[in-house]
Amino acid sequence: MAETSLLQIYYHILFAASAAFNLSMAAVLLFKPDVMLARLEIRDPAARLLAQSFASSVSAWGIGYALIAYDLVLFRNFAWLGVISKTIFFLIYFVAWRKGRLKFAAFVPALIDLALAALFAEFLWRTGIERLRD
Repeated sequence: MAETSLLQIYYHILFAASAAFNLSMAAVLLFKPDVMLARLEIRDPAARLLAQSFASSVSAWGIGYALIAYDLVLFRNFAWLGVISKTIFFLIYFVAWRKGRLKFAAFVPALIDLALAALFAEFLWRTGIERLRD
């Protein structure tokens, strides 16, 4: 990339913010899992371990988004994984919310993920690898 465009700056910010979001959610899951479990109205003590182990995956995604923010070309394909995983996460939470198993406040992170999935898809569509290299 010879010259940095406003669009490229926007994408750097998008993926840096996504990394921060994921890493902050991972920190909550790891260090304060009871906060997240209470939001989901889960009172099973064994769920604490599951929430903390889920933090490793959420952290890995955050690192992936940070890598995209660092180099839009080299790590571009990681965005595909984000589109897929964030859409699946949304669908799981959407079904649970529609069936009355989740309150809307617990559904909000899934809405954020759906919005991010759409923005990642837009990134992939508008910035084909050839366009970024020009």
